[in-house]
Amino acid sequence: MSNQIVQKISGLSKKKKIMLIILIGFILLAAFRIISSRLNTEVTEKIAVNVKTAEAAISTIEVTTPLSGIISAEDQVSLIATLQTEVTHVNVKVGDYVSKGDILFTQNIDQVQASYNQASANVAIMEETLNSAKTNYDRMAILYKEGAVSQQQYEQAETQYKTSQGQLKSAQASQDSAQTMLSNGTMTAPINGYVTEVNVTEGAYPSPAIAAISIANTTTLELNTNVSEYLIGKVKLGDKVSITAKSLSDKPFEGTIKTISPAPASGSLTYPITIALDQAPEGIKAGMFAEVNLISDRKADVLCVPSDSVIIKASETKVAILKKGIPSYVSVETGLDNGSYVEIKSGLKAGDLVVTEGQHYIIEGEEVNIIK
Repeated sequence: MSNQIVQKISGLSKKKKIMLIILIGFILLAAFRIISSRLNTEVTEKIAVNVKTAEAAISTIEVTTPLSGIISAEDQVSLIATLQTEVTHVNVKVGDYVSKGDILFTQNIDQVQASYNQASANVAIMEETLNSAKTNYDRMAILYKEGAVSQQQYEQAETQYKTSQGQLKSAQASQDSAQTMLSNGTMTAPINGYVTEVNVTEGAYPSPAIAAISIANTTTLELNTNVSEYLIGKVKLGDKVSITAKSLSDKPFEGTIKTISPAPASGSLTYPITIALDQAPEGIKAGMFAEVNLISDRKADVLCVPSDSVIIKASETKVAILKKGIPSYVSVETGLDNGSYVEIKSGLKAGDLVVTEGQHYIIEGEEVNIIK
């Protein structure tokens, strides 16, 4: 049939051929416009913007500041040997539990014992000398009153008596010093706890520069950290804080501020604080690194919305709100912002539905699609 059409067209005159071509062109142009119009209608058909929402609500907002510190035992001691003699016995090793008064190690006290014995003998001699001087002084005092001896003899007896008193005190001080040195030959535990360090060896001399024995009572743990001058006025004794030891778990636990230094640490501009670990989780140990979230600012009973809902539009702070699914922008005044929620001082009221996602793409007055 197509061949017949071609033959008929071929049989037409030149003028009719031109007219036929023009007619076909008009038909094609009209068809093109119809198709283009339908395509544009489909492309420009409005698609509702997907948004997420939240309600403005009265709440408490807190701003926290992270601090770091090392967990340590509440009671811990480092004992340095003051007697520089040979160690004779070491009774503990690292990890041992000791009770207050337990003997940790002993040292050779032969020379110290000899010094103590000599000091004790000197005290005995001085006591006898003092007794003799007192007897003589008392006798001279009676004779002096009776006029039987001169004032010079009486004063000499008095001087001898006072000198003997001083000599006895000096001998007793030497004895006390020797007694202290003698007791230093036996190192005992001053607290209950676990031995964390042993730096003495039988047959060797202890170093005066390092701890011979260290003990820590890990029953109660605490965390020591420092706060800046900008935060020191915002913390007080008894404040609760959140602590995380990430080497153990990401789950936080609670602590309580127990001490606050009234002055900065030496050579620093930060103030030391101590935090007691309340019900520390199982597995927590002294020496672990921990992070503290300190509440640096707090406001209660204020209007709050998610921080993501606040945007800057035309150099103004605004929030998109929905009423019956129709969005509009309102200007707001913000306050405290902790990164998750922000305080709204003006521009909204409790219960307003604000857009938290998609607010950059909405058009005021055009309905949106709320997604969960």
